[in-house]
Amino acid sequence: MENFNWIDMLEKMQDIRLFSSLHIRRKKGGITSTQELDILSRIVLSDVLLTPLELSVLTGLSKSAVSRLIEHLEREGFLTKEYNTKDKRSYTLLITEKGNQEMKETYQHYLEPIYKLRKTIGEERFESLTTQIKEANNMLQNKEVNK
Repeated sequence: MENFNWIDMLEKMQDIRLFSSLHIRRKKGGITSTQELDILSRIVLSDVLLTPLELSVLTGLSKSAVSRLIEHLEREGFLTKEYNTKDKRSYTLLITEKGNQEMKETYQHYLEPIYKLRKTIGEERFESLTTQIKEANNMLQNKEVNK
């Protein structure tokens, strides 16, 4: 393993976490966490119906954490479960009309800082930044980064 300056790497990690925290804006009422928003947005954006296990893989959250989020979102009326007719324990998730409305209201508020960042640094730099973040996420999820 290469000898990285751990203090420098810790500072970089803090910069990444700060960036992530700064762009998150919470809305009063409705969806209460970014994880809930992530779950709903992945369901909305998916071309296929998703299972809790697939959401766990996509979000990087444990299966139990995803299950808790699903239960809360279902209680709030933002999503429903569609059970498999062959295996009653297996289900996929569907967003409700209430969930769609909540997403529309939340995203306008939630994404404002990202739109501001894009406007401030320009389209080309913004695309470069988001492409590099996506590539890094893919490498880390696929374990392509050498340990």
